[in-house]
Amino acid sequence: MGESATLAYSEDNRGYVTYKSRFVGLFAIVLLNISTGFVWLTYSSVADAAQAYLNCSSTIVNLTSILYFVAFLIMSPVSGWMFEKVGIKKSLLFGASIQFIGALLRYIAHFITSTPDSPGGRVALTLVGQIIAASAQPFFLNVPPKYAAVWFSENGRTTATMIGSVANALAAALAQLIIPIITTDKDSMSTSVLVCVILAVVAFIPVLFMSERPPTPPSPSAAEALLETSEEPFWVSLKKVGSNKQFLILMFLFGTFVGFFNAFSSLISQFSAPFGYTANEAGYFGAAMIVAGLVGAGISGPVIDRNKQYKTLLKTMVPLATLFYIIFVFVVRKDFLIGIVVASALLGLFSFSLLPIVLELGVECTYPVTPASSTSLLWGSGQFFAVIFLLVLGALQDDEKAAETGINPPLIFIAAWCVIATFPVYLYKAPYRRLEAEARSLQTEKLTQDYGAKQELYDVPLGSK
Repeated sequence: MGESATLAYSEDNRGYVTYKSRFVGLFAIVLLNISTGFVWLTYSSVADAAQAYLNCSSTIVNLTSILYFVAFLIMSPVSGWMFEKVGIKKSLLFGASIQFIGALLRYIAHFITSTPDSPGGRVALTLVGQIIAASAQPFFLNVPPKYAAVWFSENGRTTATMIGSVANALAAALAQLIIPIITTDKDSMSTSVLVCVILAVVAFIPVLFMSERPPTPPSPSAAEALLETSEEPFWVSLKKVGSNKQFLILMFLFGTFVGFFNAFSSLISQFSAPFGYTANEAGYFGAAMIVAGLVGAGISGPVIDRNKQYKTLLKTMVPLATLFYIIFVFVVRKDFLIGIVVASALLGLFSFSLLPIVLELGVECTYPVTPASSTSLLWGSGQFFAVIFLLVLGALQDDEKAAETGINPPLIFIAAWCVIATFPVYLYKAPYRRLEAEARSLQTEKLTQDYGAKQELYDVPLGSK
């Protein structure tokens, strides 16, 4: 047992232990997800200043978010393949490197003169940098369930997945609060871009110190995952997961709620602008949703680790999240700042709890397929829906109509879609395949140990007649 790994947990002395060094990798994953969240929302969180800085239309600013989702769809399978072929650490180093390159190119674009008559150079290099940086995101978003499956026991996997996954949402909250404070006008836009470069460098450093794999497995399923011959080719696993009907239900649910979160985070300032709210105030709405959501996810993760009631919580949280999307339609109006903040918080509280639940259910219902396959498809569905939702919501946005009627059409679309998405949740009935397999494995080991103890009692060699 290596000295760099410290024993933290032992289950009935059966050889399954966890190591304190697992938190180094988890910390690295959290920082990477925070940095990519800031890069994602650099421009869309301050849409007016970004338009003036780039001398472009709101469509181009929205495109900076859409490019993130499109790049994710393209690179998500690549990230899963790399996790299988070169391992978690080298894959994260690759992702961190291209994120830094993309963020740096965006900052270099600041030195290209941009005017209303000639905006092309700065816009073009900014979009190129955005695409490159966006290509790194799937490496960070897809890794938490796989990392948790290899490094954490069955009593800590969901919490580890939750911490790694909601870090990106935490970044969205921080970005919506911090970037509007830094970016007061077009001249200060470059400062926010530089902050993203610094974050990309800071996030890169901890990856250098994380270990590729634990010295010994923390659970029976991790023992199988750590055997190089136990996992089938990634593309075969991807095909199996995509043909699993119960998993497709999870994909639709995850795609809907993650897609709306991404679209909401990108367009919240545009949704609230017709009612007189500033970009800073819109940042409060997004931050309230995400901070409360982090609390919800922080509670649901440990609770699920203890009671393993994934399906019960799934069928509770989806209707509650839908209910608050409906309520949100009516609370977004003039002179109702506190009401919108409260509604945002409650919406986030129930929506974010779904993240660790669905990600872990995706692994459970497709086991023994590698977690990278289910996670890639789940996050991919979220980004695919986000692209569709961004386009639809942008087309539905009508400031004059919203100000006149008091109701914003995009919010009606969100509520209606969520109502439709609620019904399939009650069709989900897949068994907990990984938990059941681990229970059988531990039971077999216990029987073997008991039998061996009896043989020793009678001083008879194990296996003799």
